Amino acid sequence: MWTISHYRSRGRSATVERLNRFHGGWGMSVDVSADRSVWSELFHGWADRRDGRLRLLRLVPRAGGPLVTLSVAIQVVAGTLPLAFVLSTAAVVAGVPDAVAGGLGSAAWIHLRGLLALTAAVFFGIQLLLPVQELLGNLIHRRVDDQIRDRLMAASYAGSGVAVMENAELLDHASDATHRLRTQMWSPGAAVAGQVALVSRYLQTVLAAVVTSVAFAWWAGAALLVSALTIRFGYRLGLSAFTQVFRTTVRARRRSDYFRTLMLQPAAAKELRVFALLPWLKREYTEAAMDNVKPVWRARRRLFYGPYVLYVLVAFVLLIAVLTGAARAASAGLIGIGGFMLVAQATSTAMRIGGFIAESDVQTEQGLNGYRAVEYIERITADAAAAVTEGDDDPAGLPTSEIRFEGVSFAYPGGPPVLDGLDLKIPAGQSLAIVGLNGTGKTTLVKLLARLYEPTTGRLTVDGRDLRAFRAAAWQRRVAAIFQDFAHFELPVRDNVGFGAIEMLDDLERADKVIASALDKVGASDFVEGLPRGAGTPLSRQYTDGTDLSGGQWQRIAIARALLAVEGGAGLLVFDEPTANLDVRAEVAFFDRFLELTRGVTSIVISHRFSTVRRADRIVVLEHGRVVEDGSHDELLARDGRYAELFHLQAARFTGEEDNDRG
Repeated sequence: MWTISHYRSRGRSATVERLNRFHGGWGMSVDVSADRSVWSELFHGWADRRDGRLRLLRLVPRAGGPLVTLSVAIQVVAGTLPLAFVLSTAAVVAGVPDAVAGGLGSAAWIHLRGLLALTAAVFFGIQLLLPVQELLGNLIHRRVDDQIRDRLMAASYAGSGVAVMENAELLDHASDATHRLRTQMWSPGAAVAGQVALVSRYLQTVLAAVVTSVAFAWWAGAALLVSALTIRFGYRLGLSAFTQVFRTTVRARRRSDYFRTLMLQPAAAKELRVFALLPWLKREYTEAAMDNVKPVWRARRRLFYGPYVLYVLVAFVLLIAVLTGAARAASAGLIGIGGFMLVAQATSTAMRIGGFIAESDVQTEQGLNGYRAVEYIERITADAAAAVTEGDDDPAGLPTSEIRFEGVSFAYPGGPPVLDGLDLKIPAGQSLAIVGLNGTGKTTLVKLLARLYEPTTGRLTVDGRDLRAFRAAAWQRRVAAIFQDFAHFELPVRDNVGFGAIEMLDDLERADKVIASALDKVGASDFVEGLPRGAGTPLSRQYTDGTDLSGGQWQRIAIARALLAVEGGAGLLVFDEPTANLDVRAEVAFFDRFLELTRGVTSIVISHRFSTVRRADRIVVLEHGRVVEDGSHDELLARDGRYAELFHLQAARFTGEEDNDRG
């Protein structure tokens, strides 16, 4: 979590200081003074621009060969028709004097009438193609984004571990990429569609220059082409440098998005009201939003306003030369009035490519940023997955003998050791309870067992074989684990339970039976049957007929999910504080029932309440990342050690509470 600042400073230096302080707190270093100029972009950024365009062009075929072929063909026609319109209107203007002189019925009038019909047909064709171009562009946009979305989901699921998903920079890029894909604004698909749409604009510009060269003079066509491309590429260079700024403010955007979510979502609504946090939240959101936009505003002023005057001035001089030359040629009789109109309209047509910036170039540059974010995520998650050692062995049916932690140590990045040389034997087919105070490494032990993290040192073995000899994904299917922070899926009860063995959901009749059985085993049948749509009720009030559950009810749903996983073939059942939201009596009753239901299953129960796990086959006490005591409940009490001390302390507290209740 970031350190919250309450001072309000103004000006560029204050913004820089706040950005650096904010980003430093999240582990990202941002030097906002390292601004890229248009000229550095021109001389040093060409390779990056080239590589970016090539990456986008390689995405074009992903939209489908027939669609791309049709779209390019339409773009070619759309690029040709405006010049046909220019030629036909120029011919109309040139033919008017003869038609007027000849009168109605003359050959000149009949010819003019044909030209007018042709001009109208060309104009109609241009208008007809506009929605077709938009439709095909949207199809390309959506198809490419669908595939990018699939790639992003695959990358987020790459490998067996979750440590990489806690990387702050990855979360920045993931937030940026998902926002673009969700809103479909400035997404990779939009960038690809914009690249295809450039075909018509470039074709119009080149044809306009050719027509000017043929109708007037070669130098005029060359000047027209240079003028149009000067505006286009001058602005494009500034835009390329400008959009780099968005890559440096991605974390500030994520921070402002977080505050906006707090204001608009129900999750924090109670605390915001109870603690009167709205003024503070508005202030922090404003500061975060300004940290996001101030570098953008500064870059826009620096990159666009000054250079814009220069390249527009160059284009203006060239266009004046072309139009003045054409006017003089017309007055000297070297070209007719139709020829002058042709040059004037061709000039207007060629310069439209500068206006295409908003239609294509912005979404291309910004979409490329989104694609870079996806590529970054793919690269980081692939590297993390490659760093995990795993074999090809199948863990089906395991464990049959035991699971062992052998000298296992583990520390989260930047933190002290959580487990320190842990040695632990877990016999197959027995129930093991792991107890200890908070922060002793109980949950971390489960995460290592499920291969969500890898040990820093030491190893885990299953029936004497290193856990890394098995396929990680196959081993995880052998583990049915419910963690402290288990997922609350905003989906029907049926799905929340059925996810334990998702393959069973394909057979609806069987699924209903096993889900009902799992709910009954955990004592959830009564309240589920009382829901508006029974097991089909969405577990969220944000949906029609949806509802939310109490903490204890949610835990029963999660436990039912784990029991269903065992029904589906899982060989190891792990519960991490599964009854934390139940009172002591309900917890004891649940554990008694749980141990009966899972008799013969290798199970691990983690709890900080000593009194509720007394019936487990074996209990170990964890402290400072190591096992300090090991035995049955009676054996550990008889030793009068750490377990007995903590057990009696907790028992006395609960007894005192019960006595007070009786009084």
